[in-house]
Amino acid sequence: MSYKNLDRKNPNGTDNYTDYSDNLFSAYQKIEKKLEDLSKNNLSNIRKINALNNKIDKLENIIAEKDKIIEEQGLTILKLKSQLNKDSSNSSKPSSTNGYKKVITNRRVKSDKPIGGQKGHAPHSLNKTKLQKFIDSGDIVYKTIDVNKNAKNKNKRFISKNVIDFQILKTLTEYRYYPDEHGKYNIPVYHNQKVQYGSNIKAFCTTLLNDLYNSTDGVTRFVDSISNGGITLSKGTLINWNNTLSSILSPEVENIEEKLLNSYYINHDESNIKVNGNNFNIVCACNNKYTRLWACNHKNRNTLDKLNFLTNYKGIIVKDGTSLYDKYGFARSQCISHIQRYLKGIYENNSHSTPKMMSEFLTNANNLRNEYISKGKENFDDNTLSSLLNEYDSIISLWNKEYKNTIKSNFLLIEEERLLNRMSNQDKNEIIYFLKDFKVPSTNNQAETDQRNVKIKQKIGKFRSTHGADDYSMIRSCINTYKKNGINVLYAFSSAFEGNTIIV
Repeated sequence: MSYKNLDRKNPNGTDNYTDYSDNLFSAYQKIEKKLEDLSKNNLSNIRKINALNNKIDKLENIIAEKDKIIEEQGLTILKLKSQLNKDSSNSSKPSSTNGYKKVITNRRVKSDKPIGGQKGHAPHSLNKTKLQKFIDSGDIVYKTIDVNKNAKNKNKRFISKNVIDFQILKTLTEYRYYPDEHGKYNIPVYHNQKVQYGSNIKAFCTTLLNDLYNSTDGVTRFVDSISNGGITLSKGTLINWNNTLSSILSPEVENIEEKLLNSYYINHDESNIKVNGNNFNIVCACNNKYTRLWACNHKNRNTLDKLNFLTNYKGIIVKDGTSLYDKYGFARSQCISHIQRYLKGIYENNSHSTPKMMSEFLTNANNLRNEYISKGKENFDDNTLSSLLNEYDSIISLWNKEYKNTIKSNFLLIEEERLLNRMSNQDKNEIIYFLKDFKVPSTNNQAETDQRNVKIKQKIGKFRSTHGADDYSMIRSCINTYKKNGINVLYAFSSAFEGNTIIV
């Protein structure tokens, strides 16, 4: 109804405008009430929303903390898996820590050749050549046994069969000293006892102790057994013989040091040992002809200075990645075998491809170097060397790009970054040194081989004193040197006990 159609007065005489105003006011109050109710509801909803937002914020913080914990635990798992995967083939860990894990320590590609002896390889079975070698070794008791020989067939052709064997004979030599014209018995000092042991048994026992990893108990039992109880040695006797031999061999050890000091290169390494339960180190300097071992309390430059060996050495030191030898020698070359172990530890646990490319490059470069050496060449030609160095730099450049494109950092990437920095900057010249000088070996594996005997020796019986460790180091230095020069160790020790030390 429009306002125009409203009458001023209705039949009852009331004012239509007044009624309308009242109705309008009442409607306004209802609307206002609804607005107030809506406002209260909205305020309640806003409070609920704010409460929910607070809960969401708290939950998001909790989730973020959980995500952080999960990420940290994931990195920890990755680190532990990496550590569990480390062995002597992909890290600097010694082979003694491999346990029962099957570890392939070389990087040779699996061959398609059949198992067994290969064409052109020297045979290992007994043959005429080995029989002649046995005969030429000397001190042979030769005898013949005629089987089924009689008067009828004695002039016929016979078929010869040979049996190689040896036996241990117990000997007793009695020296009878008679007085001279003055009635004096001129008995030498080495015969000062009524009964004593000869040089052969001393050499035999010290060889068993120092070359074949036997304990003093084992040697005494073995000697007692082969002599049918005729010779029973004490531990003290064996230790005294070891001490005596170490002293007798000191001229040969001095000769070894002199030859190594004058050599073009030396392999140098150190390894941890235990002496009476305390941490010690075996330090090794060697080349393809000589070996010198020292037992040292510590592994630092002060200790090396006290040895007075490296301080006088002016040649090239082949070493692992340690900076321990940086102030010694004319130059230093790093063992690429160690580098390849570290590279393997990276590419086995990371998705990056360039560490494996670098490992393959080092293998191929070393193989090429060996081919040149086999042909009598002393170095690479300029073009080949330049090509190899450029390839090395190219792989380093690719590696840097691949590493930088990795978004998230983790434990493995830290190790990778450390190795990458070594190979591209601080250690580069030492790592590629083997490409420039063929007179220097590409690895220091000789040093690891020469000190491995000490590690094995500890599995048989520990060193109970520094004096015992020093004696073993002296004797083992001579054993390794004798073997490298084709000298019979047993004969050398027997000669030494007789006062005739062999100097190589």
